[in-house]
Amino acid sequence: MLGVTTILTRGDSWPVKQNITSIGFTTNNKLVGTLYDGFYALDIINDSHTKIAAPNIDYTTIRFNDGAVDTHGQYWSGTMHTDDPMNNALGALYRFDEAGKSSLQDEDYHCTNGPCFTSDGRFMYHTDTLIRQKVYRCELGKDGNLISRSTFIHFDKEATYPDGMCLDKDENLWVALWGGWGVNQYTPDGTLLQHIKLPVAQVTKCIFGGENLDTLYITTASEYLSDEDKVKQPLAGCLFSYKTNTQGKAENLYKSPFLNSDHNKGDK
Repeated sequence: MLGVTTILTRGDSWPVKQNITSIGFTTNNKLVGTLYDGFYALDIINDSHTKIAAPNIDYTTIRFNDGAVDTHGQYWSGTMHTDDPMNNALGALYRFDEAGKSSLQDEDYHCTNGPCFTSDGRFMYHTDTLIRQKVYRCELGKDGNLISRSTFIHFDKEATYPDGMCLDKDENLWVALWGGWGVNQYTPDGTLLQHIKLPVAQVTKCIFGGENLDTLYITTASEYLSDEDKVKQPLAGCLFSYKTNTQGKAENLYKSPFLNSDHNKGDK
C-alpha cells in the first residue's frame, strides 16, 4: 500500500431523493447523469432533475448503472437487472446523443460498468462485472456507434470483478477491482503493469484528478461486507488517493445545445 493515502476529510455533500448511478459534466458547466430510470439533467444543490431520455424498458426489473461521456460529447450508460443480475443477463448498453435521443448499442450483460474512451475516439473499454468478469474493448465507428466487441481482460480468479475504469494519457487502462483489494494498470496490449494494493476489498471506481492530473482517486464500498469483515476493513467505503508517475486525461464533456441555463429547473 505504498503511496496510498486515505482521505478522511469530508467535503461538501448534497442529499438527493433518488440514487444517482453515474454523472458527467456538460460543455456549459452543467451536470448530466443517470438515475435508475433514465438519463437526466441534474441540479444536485437544489435536488432537482429533468429527464432527458429513457429507453422503453421495464424499469421495475431493470435499472441504469455506470456511465461516461465519449470523445464525440455523447453520453453512454448501461443497465442491469435490479434484484438478481447474477442470474439475469438482461443488461444493455445505450448511447444518448446531443439531442438526448437514446440508441441501443449492445446487449446481453449481467452488470455493465466502467465505460471509458481512447483519445482518438476509436475504442471504448467496458466491463461486464458479474459472472463473466470481463473487460471488453469495443471498436467505435466514425459516427460513434459500436461496431464490435472483444474480450480485453478476463478475470477468472474467484471473487475478483472488474468495476469502474479510466485511461491515462498513454492510453493505459486502470481498473478498479471489486473483491480484488486494489486497482490494476494495463498497457494497451493488455500487459499488467502494476497492482495498487488497498486495505479494503471492494474497490469501485478510479479517476485522475489534482492540479497536474497525476493523482488517482479511488472509491470503495462497505456495502455487502459481513460484520466481521467490517471490523477487519475499517476503511471500507473511504476515498483513497494514489500519486502516480503519469497523468490522466481531462474528462469528456457532454455536448447538448438544448441544455441551456434554464434546463436544470426540473421537477423534484
